[in-house]
Amino acid sequence: MEKIVFNWNLKEKPEDFIVSEVAELPVNENGNFYLYMLIKRNMNTKEIAGRYRLHYAGLKDKNALTFQFVSSDRFLGDFLKEKKDSESLFFLYFLGKISKRIKIGQLKGNRFSIKIKCSKIKDQDWFINYFDIQRLERNFEKGKKTILNLPPKTTWKRLSWYENFYIDAYLSYLWNKALMKFLSENFDGYRIYEKSFGFFVPFTDYSYLMKNIPRFLPILGYKIKMKDFEIKIYSQILKEEGIELQEILEKLKDLRIKGDYRKTFLRAEDLVIKGNRIQFFLPKGAYATMFLKHIFR
Repeated sequence: MEKIVFNWNLKEKPEDFIVSEVAELPVNENGNFYLYMLIKRNMNTKEIAGRYRLHYAGLKDKNALTFQFVSSDRFLGDFLKEKKDSESLFFLYFLGKISKRIKIGQLKGNRFSIKIKCSKIKDQDWFINYFDIQRLERNFEKGKKTILNLPPKTTWKRLSWYENFYIDAYLSYLWNKALMKFLSENFDGYRIYEKSFGFFVPFTDYSYLMKNIPRFLPILGYKIKMKDFEIKIYSQILKEEGIELQEILEKLKDLRIKGDYRKTFLRAEDLVIKGNRIQFFLPKGAYATMFLKHIFR
């Protein structure tokens, strides 16, 4: 099987990777919450949000220039600027009042503008919708350890934010493995590697994918209803992990983790290449870096 090593150094400087949220947040002058645009460079969303008690729809990359909507229970002024050091700073611009505070996942998606760092890219707009390494690296193993060591009947309320994050990372890792197993058993293809992570990509096109693979694959949770082939795949990969499927489902039920259904493949929309930059839109939950892996030569 052909192996490709992804070594596109995406973020030599934050301006090489620009992300802008797309969301519908109607302004209401009688609202009880304050809507801001957070523009940050080389800083974590969580770091800023924790300091000012901001609510956000999603975490944005640190080593990037990012634009995202946040809400506050109190008015922080029309404009706020803070510089951490010569490379790290953020701005908060007041946009108006809104009726409800922003919640995780409350956005349509993100627009990206990324500097091209390789000599050639494929003429392709589709990609397999794997979780990428920034979610998995150093996190999924902690998630496995966390979930296996939970005392019986532990509820999610007893977990820290980080413990919940690690468990989500492990469930994402299992989803990746389940999808890779399905694809590798039904398609010829190749693997893209970054660091210690490999991703199987089939030799196919978007129209064939539409006709021949399930559009969604479940992320494990106690409310998920799985088809026979999904039960078989998850049982097999969990056996390799030293866990029984029923065992992990019972733990997820105690934690009230419902599960979800994630699209197996996506298209990058509004794809444009201008000079040395590539621009496109992806729906929430998708990784721009995963799309770049698929078009990398």
